[in-house]
Amino acid sequence: MWKVFAFLSLAFISTIYAQDGPAGSSLSDRGHGAVAFSVGLSQTMHIMNAETVLFNKVFSNLGSAYSDHTGIFKCPHSGMYVFHLHAYDMNKDKAMWLELKKNNELLVSISGYDSHSTAGNTVLVHLNRGDTVYVKARQGQEFSLFGRQDEIYATFTGYKVSDANYLSAPSPDQDPFAFLQGRRR
Repeated sequence: MWKVFAFLSLAFISTIYAQDGPAGSSLSDRGHGAVAFSVGLSQTMHIMNAETVLFNKVFSNLGSAYSDHTGIFKCPHSGMYVFHLHAYDMNKDKAMWLELKKNNELLVSISGYDSHSTAGNTVLVHLNRGDTVYVKARQGQEFSLFGRQDEIYATFTGYKVSDANYLSAPSPDQDPFAFLQGRRR
């Protein structure tokens, strides 16, 4: 029995480290073309007006595409990316309103009102090389994002999931799930 378990464990580990596609399209490809970052806010940040949030605690930055000096992720390789945003508002009677932006385009927002509100959102989006993604406060909002070295609540995470290129919506005669079987309707 233990021989079967050992064999299956080895097969599983080998599968995890197998390269997943051209130019390394998965996080399991040992860094060849992989892009991923996760950052947090380790100090309270008072936001006055449409500021970009500078997440200063870098947990990981595979591909070095996130800058903790600017708060901006600059896409090094075109493809499909997932971004997660979470925040914790420490104000009383003020609204926290953050926007996740691609270049200057609004992707998603998060908001909370009153003291100790939390919010989060996730989006899957195609990026071209050179596109930027960042978190910015909504124009006209003033609030504070809570953070301390030992209490990190505001986080921003992104990672490449595919080399796929989204060019346009499928035509009416195309099966939107054709990619699953490599076919058209």
